[in-house]
Amino acid sequence: MCKKLGLIAAFNLIVIILAVLWYRYTPPLSVTCEGNLDFADRREENNFSFEGEIVMRFHPDGSGYFTLNGNVFQALQDWNVSRQETFSWRHMHDTLYELTIVKVERFGHDELPKGVFEKYVAGLTLGQKRLLTIERTPQEAMVISNFYSPLLVCSE
Repeated sequence: MCKKLGLIAAFNLIVIILAVLWYRYTPPLSVTCEGNLDFADRREENNFSFEGEIVMRFHPDGSGYFTLNGNVFQALQDWNVSRQETFSWRHMHDTLYELTIVKVERFGHDELPKGVFEKYVAGLTLGQKRLLTIERTPQEAMVISNFYSPLLVCSE
C-alpha cells in the first residue's frame, strides 16, 4: 500500500513538473518580416510622418533587429532615414513580447537630425522598451502590433 502511494505521488509530481515546464516554455521566435510602413503623427502642430520599408528579424536566442529605410517628413522638411536598431526580446505572456533597444546604427545616407525621430516614435531609442504583440492568424500570417494597431502583417 505504501509503495502504491509512493508511485502515485511520484507520478503526480512528474505531471506537475511537466505542466509547469510546458506553461513556462516559450517557443523559439525565429521570424523575418518585411513590408512598407506609413506612420503619421498629426496630434501637434508639427506634422510628422515616415514612409518607407521596414525589415524586422527575431532570432531564437532573444536578439533581433529592425531596419528602417525611407523618408521622414516634418512640417516642411524632408529627410532620408536609414538605420538599423538592434534589440533584445523576451516573451512576457501569451502573445505579448517586450523589446529593449540595445544599439542604434545610422547608415551613411541617414540625414535625419538627432531627436526628430525619437520625439515622435517613442520606444525606439537606446535603452527604451516597447511592448508588442505577435500573433499568428489561421492562414499562417503573423501580425506584429502595438497597443493601438497592427504595424506589420507578414505572410509568405
